[in-house]
Amino acid sequence: MSYLDQSRMESAHFMNLIRFALASAMVLLFLYGTIALRLDSFRETGWLIFLYWVAAGLLWAGSRRYSGLLNASRFAVPLLDMPSATLIQWLRLGYEDADSTTAVFSLSIFLFLVMLSTFSMRTRHTFICAIIGTVFYWVLAREVGLLAISFISAPIILLLTAWTASSLSRRQSSLVLESAEKQARRDRLALYFSPGVAEVIETRDDLGEGEACELSVMFCDIREFTTMSESMEARDVVKLLNDFHGGMVDTIFRYGGTLDKYLGDGLLAYFNAPVPQCDHAERSVRCALDMVDSLAEINRKRAERGEPPIGMGIGIHAGQAVVGNVGAPHRREFTAIGDTVNVASRLQSMTRKHGGIDILVSEAVVTECSNVSELRFESVAEVEVRGRSQHLKIFRPLLSS
Repeated sequence: MSYLDQSRMESAHFMNLIRFALASAMVLLFLYGTIALRLDSFRETGWLIFLYWVAAGLLWAGSRRYSGLLNASRFAVPLLDMPSATLIQWLRLGYEDADSTTAVFSLSIFLFLVMLSTFSMRTRHTFICAIIGTVFYWVLAREVGLLAISFISAPIILLLTAWTASSLSRRQSSLVLESAEKQARRDRLALYFSPGVAEVIETRDDLGEGEACELSVMFCDIREFTTMSESMEARDVVKLLNDFHGGMVDTIFRYGGTLDKYLGDGLLAYFNAPVPQCDHAERSVRCALDMVDSLAEINRKRAERGEPPIGMGIGIHAGQAVVGNVGAPHRREFTAIGDTVNVASRLQSMTRKHGGIDILVSEAVVTECSNVSELRFESVAEVEVRGRSQHLKIFRPLLSS
């Protein structure tokens, strides 16, 4: 069900509630007029008022259980409310001091019912109700002999009311659709960006076709996942990945990082795009350290269930990369490409080769974080990276405390 259809259903519920409340008020007014005031006109119309109250009650109660009845209840204004109001006013003629007052009062009833019909959120329906109300008013006006001006002014008033009310209804429908589109866009952004970043991006028309910028790129991977998964049931593999990715992505989002993509048993994320972050390198390192803590909590829960712990490797490199919408015209993704991304991937794969270190960062990251006193870095090695002519110094990040 679309947002617009859902809104129409909610409005129909409200319209049926208003109808039943109005009918109940009419019953109370009838009892007061009959018992306290002893008015003959109320006795004449009492049976019809009670029938209308019963019909309104059944429609309200039934539409809460049956969606088909709820959808059809939008026709109750022209088929139930207006005929009932006309007949009640018709039966009161001859009991009032001035029947013209009864006929003119009927116009106010029809105006209210036209306004009530706007809850159907259908413009055509509102104008149909205005036309039917005009016809019923003409019937009453002719019976009491009102002046010709009444036959002209009534349709003008009713149609203007319908036009004004339908304009508001169209505006309401437009706001509903606009809200639905914004929510859908917000939900899509929430899959890849932290809430704060998503809020900033939401105000932009697009993320750009591509631009070069400084990034801190992070690769994260589960160690020995292939070997581990061979002895597991399929549903257990999926649960393990969901638990792992859930903990890691929450941590990345907490530091304002961008999730580029899932890589099966790993993921790629980066900082400083699409929203600039002057401390992107520091964010990435602190995020990685917290991801290790998150993994420790995941392993604690796995131990309670008698499941083996899982290991993780993280590689971080800072440098120039190209970010933008990449892919086919009908299927694109906002991603990062370039040598910086490749180096981060190589660093992640090296974690298992250097004593099972959880996090390895490049010298570029260390340089970016040189002014951060809470972080320190232990030199691990100077390694050769495939595709690069120069050796790369790698470090292990630690908290100074």
